Amino acid sequence: MENLQLLLNNQTLPIFIFGGIATTVGFVLMFARDLVMRRGDEAIMASPIMRRLPKDLDKHGRGTGSKFDIWFERTVYLANLNMSTTMAAVLMVSAGMTAGFGAWIWIEEPIASAAIGFLTVLFLFVVLSIVSARRLAKIQKQFPGSLDLLARAVRAGESLDQAMQLVGDAVLEPVASEYRRCAKQLEMGLSVSATMQALSFRINVMDIRIFATALSVHRESGGNLPDTLERLAKVIRDRMAYYQHQQSVTATGRISALIIAVIGPILAGYLFFVQPEYGQGLWNDELGRTLLLAAGISEIIGLLIVSRMLKSAY
Repeated sequence: MENLQLLLNNQTLPIFIFGGIATTVGFVLMFARDLVMRRGDEAIMASPIMRRLPKDLDKHGRGTGSKFDIWFERTVYLANLNMSTTMAAVLMVSAGMTAGFGAWIWIEEPIASAAIGFLTVLFLFVVLSIVSARRLAKIQKQFPGSLDLLARAVRAGESLDQAMQLVGDAVLEPVASEYRRCAKQLEMGLSVSATMQALSFRINVMDIRIFATALSVHRESGGNLPDTLERLAKVIRDRMAYYQHQQSVTATGRISALIIAVIGPILAGYLFFVQPEYGQGLWNDELGRTLLLAAGISEIIGLLIVSRMLKSAY
């Protein structure tokens, strides 16, 4: 509280007030812009970049920054936040600044406060990634059944856009919205190849890419589309069964890696917060700092090796 009183008596208070007001005004303006730009089902579109075709993005997706932008765009889209990536980024940064500023008032340590703000933003990134991964897993689980329904609709004589609209109305979310989006794009005159490219860009998984390639090749070369879709659904189910078998076989290794990853931070927290005399003594000694750094690097390298061993490209 002494730090708060010092802040009130200091000339830095107007700076913080101005920053808070500017952040709030910017947030409100971007939120209002998103409300104006929404049109029905198009509200689930993350931002204008997701409306472009993948070939337009390849020119800008080679750098590290561009790759991160595209990853963040897909993550916000798959998380179904119903907001632009700019809005999501502003929310994360604002939450981090609020947490850091509150910690600075409470503990009066600028470095620790900055670390708390950074960890808050990192935590929000992790939560966003988990939400998008779960939604993507739902899409992958629902996709084979939707392909069977699409094959039956095409075999019954429906056109491709009509069949996709039928599937979008019949199946559950979140895969239903993707079929409805593709149906609307086809209805508006977009080619099958461009529609499938956009779909595989939004949902960047192998099953969707195979499906997009199969439809594009069928539109150019012809063939029995219902049989192709049914075989594709069977292949995807076989892949899912293999993945589930792999998860059960590697469960012991993954649990061991999780235990190793958790024990280190828990032990460090115990030393520095429960028994601070031991933690401070270790940190103040040059050899102790070297050992802590070596332990952290060794644990990270070990986790990367284990995750690489457990990863399957199939």
